Amino acid sequence: MSGECKCGKPTRDAAYVCDPCGDELAKALGEVPWLDEELEVSITGQRGVDYRTLGGSKGGKKDAERPSPVSWGPSEARAHLRALLVSWALFCEAEAVRNSSPYPGLPEDNLPALSRWLMWRVDGLALHDIGPDAVDEITSAVAHCHRLIDRPADRQYLGTCTEDDCTGRMYGRPSSTLARCDECGTSANAEEIRERLLTELDDRLCTAAEIARLSTYLGLKADRDAVRKRINQWATRGQLIEHPSVTAEVTFRFGEVYARLVADEYQAKKATA
Repeated sequence: MSGECKCGKPTRDAAYVCDPCGDELAKALGEVPWLDEELEVSITGQRGVDYRTLGGSKGGKKDAERPSPVSWGPSEARAHLRALLVSWALFCEAEAVRNSSPYPGLPEDNLPALSRWLMWRVDGLALHDIGPDAVDEITSAVAHCHRLIDRPADRQYLGTCTEDDCTGRMYGRPSSTLARCDECGTSANAEEIRERLLTELDDRLCTAAEIARLSTYLGLKADRDAVRKRINQWATRGQLIEHPSVTAEVTFRFGEVYARLVADEYQAKKATA
């Protein structure tokens, strides 16, 4: 028995959500953990607090003049996403939505746990008449978070300081060849650090979303969402080797995909030159 999804495509097995929309929901939920990390960076910022501007010294700003260290757009988006996932988790638990999860009971109240818990229930939600609402609400909230963070980074975090007894962190501008510690001020070659990070990532298994985030963070010029879509297209065509993972997500070897992305970007740049 088949019906019609809210998007207009046919469904199967008496479901209210078609397979492509179910896949979109699973994909959105799969991206929530790294979105949570990116939103945290956007919320708190990557700059240290300049206490010289916080009052108590000559030229310090008054309370009303001090800029907030928090970016409320990402903060509100993350709070909304968490509240949304909580509400759908409570619905699934109350309605005993079909699932094959080995973990009984409700998940912990944080975005990674909630998203992983709900991923086990995507197929079950598709069988409920309000399943299309879950697709619309969750994918829209995830897309909104993407719009807030998919911007060129002001600074790149390149690891901890290499100086003895220093616990600072090395940062560099995306196009800069210099990285500097935010505590002791020690400088280092940013390109060498990026190359070392790429070497460490070479054999790591990552999802398309994770590769898109890491590769654009480490210098790829393309838009993050476009990179993610390109990886998924290559996978669909059988041009990438897929690896099993502990979740339902497909993973790829970072080094293999990154090399292909760099070559693809070079060819595109050469064609427009």
